[in-house]
Amino acid sequence: MKSNIIEFEKFKIKTTKDVFSPRDDVEIFPKAIEALIKRKSKILELGTGTGAISISIAKYFKDITILATDINSSALRIAKQNAIINKVDQIIDFKKSNWFSDIKENKYDFIISNPPYLSKHNSIFYTELSDPENSLYAKNDGLDDIYKIIKDGVNYLNADGHIIIEHSHNQTLILKDYAKRFKLDLIKSEKDNSGFNRVSILSNRI
Repeated sequence: MKSNIIEFEKFKIKTTKDVFSPRDDVEIFPKAIEALIKRKSKILELGTGTGAISISIAKYFKDITILATDINSSALRIAKQNAIINKVDQIIDFKKSNWFSDIKENKYDFIISNPPYLSKHNSIFYTELSDPENSLYAKNDGLDDIYKIIKDGVNYLNADGHIIIEHSHNQTLILKDYAKRFKLDLIKSEKDNSGFNRVSILSNRI
């Protein structure tokens, strides 16, 4: 299986055609949690793909633990390799799970995800993307997986916990309104390299 190496500021990622390829602004996630993270923080990443998000966080913050999950066995295999390559395999554990389906009733300080959020109706605009379709497109105009993560995620958050989720810039207000149903407040949206809202931080009210 042919693989490619993508170089980032503090780490490098091996990827293949069978797994979603991390984008240049993947380090938006460490930036998003920098002011919130504490010693001994427990982090759950849903849909880890190559492991790039968890690895980027582990390279910035050492005194933490991360459980990174994916339903794709090929993704988990390469994510484990990448964790070893970047010497963060002692910080990150990996588990096969379809979102929360195989997550025990543990509580986390952060739930982090870059889920599929594109609408298949708009696929004509994304012909340059070569990632697996199930890593790009979600039902309900791209919102289905975002909604699942928010709805179920509140049951896995510690008090003063946060859900950090990537989305399309035009989903920001929809996400904000939906999160309110579960007593989650949108406290900030981080912008990507093009200046668009890309990652939103949801906080449970205490």
